Amino acid sequence: MKTLIATTILLFFILQVFAQPWMQYADPAQAGFDTTALNAVEEQFDDMHSTSFMVVHRGSVVLALGDVTRRYMCHSMRKSIMSAMIGMYAESGDINLYQTLADLGINDKQELSVREQQARVHDLITARSGVYHPAAYEPRSMAENRPERGSVLPGEKFFYNNWDFNALVTIFEMSTGKGFFEAVHEDLVEPLGMEDLRREDMHYRYDEASLHPAYLFKMSARDLARFGQLYLNRGKWRDTQILPKEWVARSTRSYTNDTFREGYGYLWWTDKSSFGEPCYYASGLGGHRVFVFPDSELVIVHQVNTYINQFESTANINELVKTTLSTLKSANEKTPTLVQAEFGNSPTETKMISSSRFSDYAGQYMHPFFGELKVTESEGVYVVKGNRLGSFRLIPKSEHEFALEDLPELPVVFEKAQEASQRGSSVTKLDSNRKPSLITFYY
Repeated sequence: MKTLIATTILLFFILQVFAQPWMQYADPAQAGFDTTALNAVEEQFDDMHSTSFMVVHRGSVVLALGDVTRRYMCHSMRKSIMSAMIGMYAESGDINLYQTLADLGINDKQELSVREQQARVHDLITARSGVYHPAAYEPRSMAENRPERGSVLPGEKFFYNNWDFNALVTIFEMSTGKGFFEAVHEDLVEPLGMEDLRREDMHYRYDEASLHPAYLFKMSARDLARFGQLYLNRGKWRDTQILPKEWVARSTRSYTNDTFREGYGYLWWTDKSSFGEPCYYASGLGGHRVFVFPDSELVIVHQVNTYINQFESTANINELVKTTLSTLKSANEKTPTLVQAEFGNSPTETKMISSSRFSDYAGQYMHPFFGELKVTESEGVYVVKGNRLGSFRLIPKSEHEFALEDLPELPVVFEKAQEASQRGSSVTKLDSNRKPSLITFYY
């Protein structure tokens, strides 16, 4: 009994250490920032399609614009998370970067050739496998530009290829004996004290094209900033080395000069010249970024709401980042005053509905874009989820209308089907700008 109590106290202490909230500069000028110039950053942000923007200097918040607690789809930033996970388990010896696909028994629906199976794990994490098999969750541009099967040798040429990135999750799980998302939660979410990322915010997306699924995340800016800070700290979080220091250095230098951007490391983009100082960054569709600037000791996170077809150009994002960098005028060595950051997220108002009423809504639905969706309830938590959509909690607003958690701009309503053929279907209404404005489920 004493051992159990002692263990409980220790776990409580560990959680308190790791889960410390973000601290913010009471006056950014004390940390060397030009506060007038920071106002220009806010104005620039307000003129963009951006939804959240967070600037962290030396581990404390300088600026947090938009709702940095809200979870958005990470898109391809997921790959940098995979890089961290591979680094941890390469260090432990569970993953060998120089094993081939043949060594690991990796294949796919269209059988890989003997030559393709000579690709190594190292080739996959640098997007140089030479395996040009169709992949799950690949955009049309990737499929259209994919080279012909067998046209290059493994390691010979860079091609940003979802097959490489997705096969890594199969390799991870086979090599470690762990579920990937469970390992992410245990090895990243908990140690870094992430505040918003839950197991339900991670899901696999399968596709008829391939055996290997995409691994998708919904994350908030403040949690992504913790991930970026881990890399800025060269793998250390507080007093614990979470990620090998050598892995951070290896994974954030370029291994290619034939990309459509400046460079590519181990699932991180690298840039030496665009911002006046070197950086590396995670990048996702539509304008999602986590920038790490080692020289300025800055982490910058930018997000957009791609759920409602909002996108921001790379040029505008880079200009916003340049403006932000220019606000740091001096490396002030004084001890600035810090206060606990308050991000201003407001709770969503809810309405209680009867279990019998919701039981009318629960079940399977088909959506023309999202495919099969499932509406469920467990212990008073209402959820809609699907292979393409992921998982969203439904927040009751009335007997038949709900808000989607993290996506309140897109109301959900349940309507009685007028005819049998309509029952079990779901449709999305678009506004005049072709943005989703309403999802209707017919029960």
